[in-house]
Amino acid sequence: MVEDDDGVASVVCEMIGDLGYSATRVPNAHEALARIERGLPVDAVFTDIIMPGGLNGIELATELRKRRPDLPVLLTTGYSGHGDTDVQDFPVLRKPYDRDELGAALAQLRVH
Repeated sequence: MVEDDDGVASVVCEMIGDLGYSATRVPNAHEALARIERGLPVDAVFTDIIMPGGLNGIELATELRKRRPDLPVLLTTGYSGHGDTDVQDFPVLRKPYDRDELGAALAQLRVH
C-alpha cells in the first residue's frame, strides 16, 4: 500500500488484514519503486493517486506496468478530477470506501 497519510494508511492496512491479505505500507511512490526493485515480495499495489514527492499514483502505476506488467495495481482517490481517461485503464476505487468495497476491488485484481 502506498499512502502518505499515516492515519489513512493505518485504517486501510487494518481493513486489508481483515480481508485476509497482508499489507506493507510505504509512504510514497519513489520508495515503493525502490523497495520493489530490491525484491520486496508484492502480489499487488494499492496506491493513492495524489501523493507528494514528485511521483503520483498514476505515474507509479505506469512505471510498474513497464517493469512488471503482470503486477496488478489498484488506484484510489477522493478527488473527482481524475476521470477514466486519466488513469490509463487502471482500476480506481473512489474514496470514501468501506471494507467490502475494498475487498471487491482487490478480488477483481485476482490477488493471491
